[in-house]
Amino acid sequence: MPIYEQTYKPWEGVLEPRPRTWRVIARTGIQLLMRKGMMVFLLFAYFPFFFRAVQIYVIARFGDKLEIVQKFKGLKIDANFYSDFLNGQMFFVVLIFVFAGAGMIANDKRFKALSLYFSKPVGFWDYVAGKFLVLGFFVSLITLVPGLLLFLMRVVLAKDSVYIQDYFWIPFSLFAYTVVELLLFGSVILVLSATSKGTRSAAVFFFTLIMFPDLIRIILSKIPAVGLISMTANIKQMGSVFFGIDRPYGFTPIWAFLVMAAVIALCVLLLKQRVKPTEVVR
Repeated sequence: MPIYEQTYKPWEGVLEPRPRTWRVIARTGIQLLMRKGMMVFLLFAYFPFFFRAVQIYVIARFGDKLEIVQKFKGLKIDANFYSDFLNGQMFFVVLIFVFAGAGMIANDKRFKALSLYFSKPVGFWDYVAGKFLVLGFFVSLITLVPGLLLFLMRVVLAKDSVYIQDYFWIPFSLFAYTVVELLLFGSVILVLSATSKGTRSAAVFFFTLIMFPDLIRIILSKIPAVGLISMTANIKQMGSVFFGIDRPYGFTPIWAFLVMAAVIALCVLLLKQRVKPTEVVR
């Protein structure tokens, strides 16, 4: 057949799906942090869990004996119990973000690894999702996982099905609280890691953004709206919605949600500007 009479044939091969590179980034990041002693830190972060587990056992075992129950503060295992546990874990969560997140992008920029990442089939969202999964893994280990274990322990020790009928929604609240905490803190620490000169400066800036606004909120406590500048206050305010408990602060949770959404959106925009495969040197 002459060449001019030949036509193109449709391709009949199998198109390979795009590799899920975000899983590789996440797995590698988790393994590296484990080697740096993260497990030791996690053990310390579980002390409040063990204390709460003892509380659950006491209320389940001696709940009908008022003289024993009255010796323990906050022994009622209700929605406030789980909310207080997560709020108490926030200190350890902040330390995880500092230890695991401060150098997450800063070290990649320091060792010129961004070009290596993006020379592979890795996009911006693959890269950021992998980093977020690393943070989410360790944050979940000290918030969501122990919270679910406490809930399961209370259900198992219950004498009937009344407890699970009344509080079946608690696991969803634990998950929502953890996700909000991860998105807000994670976005901020990744931006600081991408924009700072090194790990130490990113950690210092993150601590400043956590502590300084909260200090202002305490000083100006008579002005409820001031609490909106505090990331921890906004998270706790949203947590009160998830657990259906009294609001800890005077401003509405809707404003807390809008502020956090704006901060996260701004962080994403900044990350897209700073996380690039190459840098222009002038």
